[in-house]
Amino acid sequence: MTATQPRPRLVSIAFWCWLAGAIVLMLGGLLLAFSNGPVPVFFRGAGVLWIVAGALLSYIAGRTRSGDTRFRRAAVALSIALAILLALFSVMTGGLVWLFALVLVIVPAVLIMRPAAQEWYTPESDV
Repeated sequence: MTATQPRPRLVSIAFWCWLAGAIVLMLGGLLLAFSNGPVPVFFRGAGVLWIVAGALLSYIAGRTRSGDTRFRRAAVALSIALAILLALFSVMTGGLVWLFALVLVIVPAVLIMRPAAQEWYTPESDV
């Protein structure tokens, strides 16, 4: 990536989708972890893990937006892992919120690997 190239629109769209997915993950985790009702310990622990995963995803997405190739790969790997866990969790709980978070996490992973976005991350010396 060079300073003269503007950031592709796909990178910006992927960042905002990752940020929205991270917010949904953290809000869902907060609801699970701190609800007053009779929630099993497993779900409270999963809520804390969703909070941590959402915070981590938002941090990595921010670094990805600045043009760091290592963080782009890390964000894609985290998105795939979260997509698998969100699919399993939505089957276990039957909640549609987790499917919404799943879409917000997996779509940017696909967008950021598109050729237009991938060229922006490739330094000119490697071309």
